Amino acid sequence: MDEFQHPLFFEARDVTDREREKIRRHFLKKRDSGGGECGAVEKIGGNIYKISFKEKEDQERVLQRKFHTISLPSGELHLTVSRTDSPQNPDQPSTSQSFQTRKQANKKSFKKIFKLDIYLLYYLRGNLRANKILRKQLSCIDCTVDFNLEEEEAVVRGDINKGSGDAFGSAAENWEIQVDRVFIGLIERYQSYHVVDPKSARILLQDLSFVTDDLKVYTEGGYAVVVGEVEAVNKRIAILEKSVPTRKELPIVEKQFKLVEEEFNRHMTAHCPEVKIHKGNATIILEGLDKDVQQAAIKLDELIKKIKEKRVKISTALLTFIKSSNAISKYQARFQQNLRNPVSLEVGSDLVLSSLSPDALDEAEAALHRDLIVANVELQGAAAVRPDFDRVKEIMIKAKNEANCRELRVDVSFIPGRSGTTKVRLVGYNENVNKLKEVLHEYQINQVETQEVLNLPLPELVDSFDKVLKMIGMKQTNVTLKASHFPSPCVLVSGPRCLVQETQRNLNATLASLTSDKLVLDGPGAQLYFQAEGKVSKELVEDSCHVLIREQQGVNSPIVKSSITSSVTPTPAPRTLQTSPRSISVNRTSLEIKLGSLVDEQVNVLVVPMLSSQPTSTRIGNCLLKRAGSALKSNFDSMAATCTLAPGDVLQVDAPSSLGCSKLFFIECLPWDGVRGQSVQALSNGLKRCLDLCVQQHLVCSVAFTVIGPGILLKFPLREAIQVLTESIGQFGLTASSGSLSSIHIVIKPDYPDSEQCYHDVYKQLSIHMNQGGQAIFRSLRSDVDDITMTLSSGVKLQLVFGDITNETTDVIVNTTNFRNFQKDGVCKDILTVAGPEVVAELKAAIVNRGQSFASHPGYFPCEAILHVNGHKDAGIIEQLVCDVIEYCETSELESVAIPAICAGAGGLDPGVVASAILRGVKTATSTTSLNFLTDIHLVLIKINVFLAFKEEAMQMFSTAVINRVSVPQLPQVQQKQQQPPSSVSSGTLHTTSTSNQSVFLFLGLSRKDVDDAMTKLKELYQAQCSAQTFKKEELAGLTADDMEDLKQLVKTQGLCMQMDQSGQGSLTVSGLKDGVNQVMQMINVFLQGSLRREMRVRKEEDLYTRVAWCILGHNGNWQRLPKTANHNLENKDVAGGIEDAQGIKWRVDLQKFEATRIMGFVTAKLKRLVNLSDFTFPLYWDNMADDENLKVVVLQPSSQEYRTVKEAFKRTVSKTVMKIERLQNVHLRRAYEVQKKNLSDKNKQEGGAGEKLLYHGTTEDNCDSIMKTGFNRRFAGQNATSYGLGTYFAVKASYSASPTYSRPAFDGTQLMFVARVLTGLYTQGTSSMKVPPPRNALQSDDRYDSVVNRINNPSMYVVFHDNQAYPDYLITFK
Repeated sequence: MDEFQHPLFFEARDVTDREREKIRRHFLKKRDSGGGECGAVEKIGGNIYKISFKEKEDQERVLQRKFHTISLPSGELHLTVSRTDSPQNPDQPSTSQSFQTRKQANKKSFKKIFKLDIYLLYYLRGNLRANKILRKQLSCIDCTVDFNLEEEEAVVRGDINKGSGDAFGSAAENWEIQVDRVFIGLIERYQSYHVVDPKSARILLQDLSFVTDDLKVYTEGGYAVVVGEVEAVNKRIAILEKSVPTRKELPIVEKQFKLVEEEFNRHMTAHCPEVKIHKGNATIILEGLDKDVQQAAIKLDELIKKIKEKRVKISTALLTFIKSSNAISKYQARFQQNLRNPVSLEVGSDLVLSSLSPDALDEAEAALHRDLIVANVELQGAAAVRPDFDRVKEIMIKAKNEANCRELRVDVSFIPGRSGTTKVRLVGYNENVNKLKEVLHEYQINQVETQEVLNLPLPELVDSFDKVLKMIGMKQTNVTLKASHFPSPCVLVSGPRCLVQETQRNLNATLASLTSDKLVLDGPGAQLYFQAEGKVSKELVEDSCHVLIREQQGVNSPIVKSSITSSVTPTPAPRTLQTSPRSISVNRTSLEIKLGSLVDEQVNVLVVPMLSSQPTSTRIGNCLLKRAGSALKSNFDSMAATCTLAPGDVLQVDAPSSLGCSKLFFIECLPWDGVRGQSVQALSNGLKRCLDLCVQQHLVCSVAFTVIGPGILLKFPLREAIQVLTESIGQFGLTASSGSLSSIHIVIKPDYPDSEQCYHDVYKQLSIHMNQGGQAIFRSLRSDVDDITMTLSSGVKLQLVFGDITNETTDVIVNTTNFRNFQKDGVCKDILTVAGPEVVAELKAAIVNRGQSFASHPGYFPCEAILHVNGHKDAGIIEQLVCDVIEYCETSELESVAIPAICAGAGGLDPGVVASAILRGVKTATSTTSLNFLTDIHLVLIKINVFLAFKEEAMQMFSTAVINRVSVPQLPQVQQKQQQPPSSVSSGTLHTTSTSNQSVFLFLGLSRKDVDDAMTKLKELYQAQCSAQTFKKEELAGLTADDMEDLKQLVKTQGLCMQMDQSGQGSLTVSGLKDGVNQVMQMINVFLQGSLRREMRVRKEEDLYTRVAWCILGHNGNWQRLPKTANHNLENKDVAGGIEDAQGIKWRVDLQKFEATRIMGFVTAKLKRLVNLSDFTFPLYWDNMADDENLKVVVLQPSSQEYRTVKEAFKRTVSKTVMKIERLQNVHLRRAYEVQKKNLSDKNKQEGGAGEKLLYHGTTEDNCDSIMKTGFNRRFAGQNATSYGLGTYFAVKASYSASPTYSRPAFDGTQLMFVARVLTGLYTQGTSSMKVPPPRNALQSDDRYDSVVNRINNPSMYVVFHDNQAYPDYLITFK
């Protein structure tokens, strides 16, 4: 690698990779080889290897030793290193590679030369002991040694003749081996250690203790060499290394060292004074004895680790200010000087303080919080908008520049807020921020444009305020005065604050000095006159008398109330130019808004949305399946398998017993695709279908919906989903009949974020649909959050109100506040916004102790006083505050108080805890104190969950109180009826109020005399324009109720008075302005002329109605007869203007296709014309028959609703295939049946009537024709069984009659069954011997039951004994 630049070479046999690594580790160890950091061993060719060192010094030390012995698994390896890669002398013995040798031999002697380290030669020559040992070892093998220092070699000589061996060669070889062994031992025993480092060499030479008899030190070229026995040399070198001064570089963060520098220097002075400390670039350099340097490094590391950090949470604005100013260096210098330990500051996402001392960190943090602040000042009034806003910016920037002339001390920014408001943000040092706040405050007080509200005593002054100012002589100033009706009659006073306040005071005083009075004139026509032709005259009165005249609302309204009494005489004449108003049938259904979960509702039917025929696709479906389990899943799957659902279709599923309903209606929905998309149409169709099914299935009394659509799956906007639901319910309310459906529940979950909005929107929309044209559509509208009034034992009325406290008009309003933050959203902000700034200022200045209340004046709030309280999130304090509020009302002789849910909103207390505390306070205060003045306590609750918590707690706590729930009142109900023709009204049937409507004028003047004069003049002007006309009873006899309504409207429009004669003569007097009285006379004449035309039209309609019946096919598959007017128009082909059905729905007609198209909604329906027989009126579902036709069999089309209805009822209990369904039209049988039906209805009028039911009767092919022609004949009783009497048997379920016993199959396997209309009337248990039903009373044998059954409870079989008591309506052929 490039970093290893200093190579050495050696020769060796082939070595393995593992052995190479051991060689490398040898040269890494300085003690073993003199080396240091080195690279890998590389083979460069042959037996030559290279190893490279990083440092030059390491290379030199290895080279100085030259000979190296390394222990390998295969044995010891002796290496000789050199600077070059030239191979070693080939004559050198392979047995020794630790030194170079050269030998010379002859027949008698042997000489061998060993190349040794020069300093080892010096040592062997100079050390007597070492010299003696060497020579002794050599003498043992008959050798001598000489040291040649110049050639750096030892010369060994020996006598071969004295050596061992059989021949010359073997003796010489043996001798040489022995000599080599001696020198190898010499090399291993002694060591020459080169001390290259100058400092170490200097210490070595100066310390005489290093030199002993067996240890020598030699010098040469600035370095020293220590020679001696290996153990002694190593021991001395270890001592030397410890004595050499050490230099250590430590990386360190400068800011951290500054924090510990003082403490570190103290420690070094005390414990390591000789160690020198130098600062480098991001380093600390320590120089000294090794142990001292190591100790110093450890101490420094300990101090660094003791540094503590503290994150100071401050605003982003302050962080920006600190970064942009020199605050960091300033505070660090200040903390260095004033604190025991230095503190550093670092600004990132937070402000981070660092120091050795926690106390210093706390003091630094306190200083920063004390010195640096952020202040936000909201600009008020005109100061927040141009041009005043520009002036504010100019002033503030100038003040900022003055403060920052030497250094950045404060910064100013302008932050736009909501609704056009602007805040001035001041950031910097406390003293400078406060100075700028004073500058801004002074400007706003004296210079800023502001607006105040001055309430007017009368609303009439608003529109004529300019005239009021002119009348009182108000001078022009820089203040703008603008009258307004919102939020109440007032004047907006705008301008500089100081001038606005002065103007407001002067205007208040002037308005209070004016004189006012009212002039009341009979009839509203006076106002109409003075608004039109009499306007100039009125203005002349104002100018001449120096007054202001304004109209006010009349005292009583309306002036005429007409009603139709029993003396109305019906006449057949209809109106010719307009149709009679339709009569809206009252739906018997009540609407209820429930708060909770749809799954928990106890109703007959739950309506559930789904997507792609998957019941678990919606949250509601999932909840139902979790509650009902596999039973519901199985029921759903079995029903879904039989049909394919399109969007808007409804799947009926039987509900398991674990749910509180009997059926589930699943609507197939689509995700939201816009207002005009298919999703809205699909949902609307599904909802309508569900309601229609509830009516068709007569046992359904109640159904529950949720607001379908606004979830995460369908994604309807909430308002759109509510509109679809409420419109569907509203359209259902307009239908003629609601069947047995008595209750519709709309369920809202109370714990959703938009629950309140959802409730209010649903309630509002349903309220709109509660009536149509003044007629009641539904019986009532109730909800779980209807106001509840409880009359307590003390007589005080406690009312729970779901709503906004700012809508209350009680004498006292309670405001919940913390007396600090008045702009936080909640009750406090809402109340103070209405009350105005003066109340806010009063509240800010108040000093209120814990648990006390503070009473302020109401400001603009419509009450006598506002009580401000702080519940401190403590139930005990809240309870006591409520007691104090009630006591205040009583002692102040105030009658009513409104209290919010204290601490339940922004306070965060549990609503149940707050409800319990407040109601306990009410109970304690009303039961322990005699209340003579306080009569009404309103608890006003704006959140649904809070209202429910109060409701639950109140019901338990005041269980004995008289409770009244306030809901949408039930509107007057109208009896169901067909359209009736207009009726003429006799003069005695019109009732009028005794007090007529009046015109009221307000007079405002500077003096009492001016007002009185003006009132007299205006009254005289009006009386000169009036007249009166009296109409006799005979003239009014031909007027209908509609005529009287039109007459009443004209009287109202013209501002006339209409008075009935009370003497009994029946005359009617109309008085007022002359022109209006003349118009009344003309109208009555027109009405009398139209009376004759109407009588003729009514007679024609009624005559036609008995002969011809025009019908329209309803959406439920039933034919509905059209009203008489539509019947007449269709018969006479007068349909250009369309027709109107019994529900008031208008249709366009195509007589060629016998179709009608709904004008609103484009729904098409079939039309049918029935011509009745002279003595028989056809049922509406029959087809026409000829006069001589007695029996007609009509095969129903499978696509018709009539076919599907009959088939569905049959298939509920029979699985066989329906082949054909025929309607049987037998005039004689049906006529007799209807007569019998009338008889039973009259007989059982008080006990359920005729009891008509659709039942089943199995038959055979032989008997079928006879029954169709002559009806059911009880004389054939006994053909199958007579278990309950000798009569005709009918089954409730088709499955019973489908048995082959009763419906015997024909040769082709088909069976026959009649669907019969059966008059069951009053029934009892039958027996086999009965020929007629038994008497109901033993004392009255002629009063018998109408039929008998197999069992009284839930009968499945009916038996009748009168042939006309059953009619064969349909014949089903099945197989």
